[in-house]
Amino acid sequence: MLKAMIEKIEKMAGPKVYEVGKEHYASGQLIRIDPKKDFPKSITLTGLDSVCKMVENEANDLFAADQILIQVVDYRTVRVFTTLDGEMDRCWLYECQADTPKVKVNCYQEHEEAVIQLRSLYIPNEDTDYLLKLLSSVSRESKVTSNDNGVSQVVEARSGVALTQSLEVRPYVDLKPFRTFLDVEQPESTFLLRLDGGGKVGLFEADGGVWKLEATRNIAAYFEEKLSKLVEAGEVVVLR
Repeated sequence: MLKAMIEKIEKMAGPKVYEVGKEHYASGQLIRIDPKKDFPKSITLTGLDSVCKMVENEANDLFAADQILIQVVDYRTVRVFTTLDGEMDRCWLYECQADTPKVKVNCYQEHEEAVIQLRSLYIPNEDTDYLLKLLSSVSRESKVTSNDNGVSQVVEARSGVALTQSLEVRPYVDLKPFRTFLDVEQPESTFLLRLDGGGKVGLFEADGGVWKLEATRNIAAYFEEKLSKLVEAGEVVVLR
C-alpha cells in the first residue's frame, strides 16, 4: 500500500500538459540531454592525391549514408566534411594545406636572388627565358678614377646600372610561379617588371588576383576528375 501511494505521488508530481483555448502549456520545464557522439579527429594533409585516397578508402565506408563535401576554400586550402545529420551536426574529416615555396613578388630583390628564383620557383616559358636573358645583360657599373698631384687627391666615383647590349625592356611579363598545389597546373598571371637604379629587380602582380580564381577552378576540376564515379553517384560534392 505504501509503495502504491509513493508511485501515485510521483505520478502526480510529474509535469502535466494543460490546454487553454487552443494553446498548450506544460507545468514543468524539460531539458534535452544531447547524446554523446564519437567523431573522428580531423587530420591535416599536404597533397590533393592524399585527399582522394582518404575519401575513396575511408570516408565513404564510415559515412556511407552521408554525402561527402569537398570545399576548395582558396588556392592553398581544401576542407572535407559530411552533410548535416539528424542532429544538425556535421563531421569535419580532413584539411589539406598546400606546401608551396615562398615566391618573392610585389617587392624588389637583388639581381642574383631574382635569377635564382626564376630558375627554381617558376615553370619555364617564353617570358622566363626573356627575363633571364635580360638579367644576364644587366651589369652593375662601378668606376673610380683618381688624380693625385702630390699635394691633394681628387677621387671621382661613378656607379649605376647599364645594359651590356641594347635590349628592349618590356613593361609586362606572363609567368607561372609555384603558388598552389603541385598536383594541378600552376596558373599563369601578368607581372609588372621594374628595374631600379641600384640593380634590383621587381615583379609586381598586375592581374588583380585573377590567378587565385583560376587556381581554385583547377583544384575543383582535379577532384571532379579523380573522384568522377563518386561525384556522378551523388556521394561526393565538390564546392568552390
